[in-house]
Amino acid sequence: MNGTPGQKFTVAHDAPLLKYLYEIFPNQSKTGVKNLLSKGQVLVNGEQRTAFDHPLAAGDALLILPKAISMARETGVNAREEVEKTGVKIVFEDDDYVVVDKPAGLLTVSTARGSQSKTGKKEATLYAILNAYVKATARARRKEDLASGRTPDRSTAKIWIVHRLDQGTSGLVVFAKNEHAKDVLQSRWKELVIERRYVAFLENKLEKESGAIQSWLVESPKSLIVYSYPEEVRNGQLAITHYKVLDYVHRGKNVYTKAEFSLESGRKNQIRVHAASIGHPIAGDKKYGAETDPVRRLALHAMTLVFRNPMSNEIVRLKSPLPEVFDKFVK
Repeated sequence: MNGTPGQKFTVAHDAPLLKYLYEIFPNQSKTGVKNLLSKGQVLVNGEQRTAFDHPLAAGDALLILPKAISMARETGVNAREEVEKTGVKIVFEDDDYVVVDKPAGLLTVSTARGSQSKTGKKEATLYAILNAYVKATARARRKEDLASGRTPDRSTAKIWIVHRLDQGTSGLVVFAKNEHAKDVLQSRWKELVIERRYVAFLENKLEKESGAIQSWLVESPKSLIVYSYPEEVRNGQLAITHYKVLDYVHRGKNVYTKAEFSLESGRKNQIRVHAASIGHPIAGDKKYGAETDPVRRLALHAMTLVFRNPMSNEIVRLKSPLPEVFDKFVK
């Protein structure tokens, strides 16, 4: 709370929060005191508190924010809530990066094809959602800086794509908040990304419990289908995928393999293409030969991401739970 303007108090004795506020503001109406809580102006030990009966202990630090600052902070909270209304969950954020849990069906970024819905309207993209979010939170910070007497940062707020997930894939995606952070993480991706794991449900029973798939991938510019070649070919990109069988799921006459994948390279559609190349396409992936669609979506989820933040040098460990539809399918 150091440097934040407002009225500062050290709690003298144990008491419920509202009762203590009445004591320290005896000349203010009870409605006015309650409004301090409802408008988010009360911080206890640096944490915003709104519950009337929140217990205070002797020695707690109490800060009453100016109304302008609490309103600016509320703007930032509202911006985050707007993101989560779209089904996107922010799981990590600092001054340089934001990592989100993307739902299936949402484009990461608009493309030449597929950026419009069947109704002709432009589809929402993860990029657009997060770009609006960082702009809104930047505006909120500027308002708070002005209310605090600090010089606001007026640099352009923008989101930068670090990597992508296919539209049908759910799970963890990293974005940068400035171009330098994007360039550093992209250029040192293999060094900084310590662990990146996916879970998928493959058609039929994969007998070999673990292994690696290596091939050269080439995308057709007309069909946008990626083809796999066992030997190096012109314009081919080397792709290496490791897999491990986790379980088998029986549904009537069909058997599915629940498998975990990790990547040595990050090529477009890599897991999907490699799974199909060994005769076990991902369930729901008609593009690469799947014949069934048991969960009514591409059965692929980016579950684990561990990376060293190049700006702070801290290790960031994130895990996205399997979507509920996957759990129901297994059970």
